[in-house]
Amino acid sequence: MVTKLPKAASSSPAIPTPQPTPPAGNDTKQNVAPEQIRAYENMKKSMVPTTVGELFRFHYSPNSAQSFKEYLELELKYSMSYWTSVYNPSKLFNIFYGTEKDLVWLIEAWKPYGFDKNTGFANDLRGRIEREGNRLNAGAVPLQESGSHLTILRHSSLPTESGSFISHENVHIVQQQLTNSRTSRMPCWLREGSANLFANFITAEKYGANSYNLSKRNDMNNYLMGVSGVELRNFGETEWFAHIKSLEGNVSNGCDYLYRFAYGTGLLLSELLMADGGFEKMMAFWRAFSLDSDWRISFKEIYGSDLDLWYRERAIPYVLQEYARTPR
Repeated sequence: MVTKLPKAASSSPAIPTPQPTPPAGNDTKQNVAPEQIRAYENMKKSMVPTTVGELFRFHYSPNSAQSFKEYLELELKYSMSYWTSVYNPSKLFNIFYGTEKDLVWLIEAWKPYGFDKNTGFANDLRGRIEREGNRLNAGAVPLQESGSHLTILRHSSLPTESGSFISHENVHIVQQQLTNSRTSRMPCWLREGSANLFANFITAEKYGANSYNLSKRNDMNNYLMGVSGVELRNFGETEWFAHIKSLEGNVSNGCDYLYRFAYGTGLLLSELLMADGGFEKMMAFWRAFSLDSDWRISFKEIYGSDLDLWYRERAIPYVLQEYARTPR
């Protein structure tokens, strides 16, 4: 039932050679905010790729595509090469991959690790299979304090290449370790937004810095694919404050993938934190969720500002600025 690709000399991706930093995907056709430039440079400075060893235990369904299995292993190793300064696991992290035909198989594969007890996650995947059809591309590191896993459920007709999808899910694996499996305590704007931020950076380092701009625009417009019918571009400062506050909950108040709110708003807030505070402060902020103290207090201790004041004075002006410059 569980298979692992054989090791081969070609299975390890080359660690990219550091290149001079382009201004966060800037080109002559697009005006890029100085905050975006600083954020990209801060990630480039602190996230230096280094060769990694075996970090994952892979579980593949009988229907899984060989091409995607190979792609998945390469992309996870490539993505994790940027996290060696902070990611130091004591055991292998479980990765499960199957197709739209394999939900029953996945549930059985979870059982030896106790992951099947999270019945809500299985029901969520079941709903996505029904709703998304041949567009199904579900990947998640479930929010559970007993330890987690990455499960990928993709329609068998999808192409192998998946953009920043794997790098995004890889960030959730890092978050899981640094928070001591308490990612459920993160505001959803941080959990999903910072995953987009780092995934876009890592993907841009591989495919060219201008891809960061494209990924950012897609993330900001992600809400247009949701079911809320809300137009964020019509928000003023008051509406934005209420909206961001609603994203402090996790998968509540419509901030999950059904409404797609956390991905774009969270990206902008995370990009601003990276621009102003850098990589080390964001890692300190992630680690603070492993503590029993209120994360809002941790924010003030790390970033030196009351959270609501930061929303009003820094975050909302930046969100308004970036949506004004970014087309639909």
